[in-house]
Amino acid sequence: MPPRSLLTPLPLPRSIHPSLKGVASALALLSLAACGGGKPITSGSIATRVPIETAFVDMPPGGPGVVGVIERHYANATAQEIILTNRSHTAGQNAVNVTLFGPVKVVTGVENLQSNPALSLSAVGAEMREALPGVPMRVSPYYAQNRYGSFGYASGNSAQGDTCLYAWQRVRGPDLDSNFTIGQGTISIRLRLCEPRSSEAELLAVMTGMTISSYILAANWNPYGGAPPIPPTIGQLGATVVPEAAVAVPAAPEPAPVRAAPVRRAPRPAPVAEAPAAPPAAETVNRFEDYAPVPPPQP
Repeated sequence: MPPRSLLTPLPLPRSIHPSLKGVASALALLSLAACGGGKPITSGSIATRVPIETAFVDMPPGGPGVVGVIERHYANATAQEIILTNRSHTAGQNAVNVTLFGPVKVVTGVENLQSNPALSLSAVGAEMREALPGVPMRVSPYYAQNRYGSFGYASGNSAQGDTCLYAWQRVRGPDLDSNFTIGQGTISIRLRLCEPRSSEAELLAVMTGMTISSYILAANWNPYGGAPPIPPTIGQLGATVVPEAAVAVPAAPEPAPVRAAPVRRAPRPAPVAEAPAAPPAAETVNRFEDYAPVPPPQP
């Protein structure tokens, strides 16, 4: 006799009342579910989509907006690709790539390490060509800095008429001792941004206005270094300290000078040309007015 399948319900004894058959079938299904012990399905990928509220950086007021966040876990870091709104026609997507290096929660293998090299123009150039293929970019020779330190950037114009920016920054405080136990940690930032009808200064304001809003909760993680010293003018007599305005209010434009309405003058009558004086009449023949009268001869 072939073995009976485990899923085949056992025949009920004939002595069981018909009203109890439904109860017995339900108990049999519950026992099978308890024996199965189902587990949730997990993904084998290290990249997962997380809510946009958990983005490592906040965009400045006015945008661009965040439409998605892809997070990747490594044994020594956690990286996020923060996808931004995109109105351009250039191939690729606007994004901020942020990586926090430090004692992260281990959720992957110890061999899965993320490299953390120092910045070099050759490595950044390779990243830029991959992020902006076919776009001629020019590295800016000017010094730029945001609230976390200096950064470099390159700008260019795509064939589609968009202005593009690629910026890079490595936030890392100086080591406070040789035991590598205080002041450790690094934050790597890459910004790829293309917008139509935008200037280089407008795109650069995104890099200077963003805020790093995440950190690793560890005693020895501090990529920013020590707090800046207090200005020496604080508390001194004769020194004036005025808080800077958070928002610069533009001065009201000067009113345009009021011009008097033009006065319409009555048209002057055209001068009447005087008739030329008549030339003197020719002297009349046999005119004697200018001569003394001579009496006629006497007979």
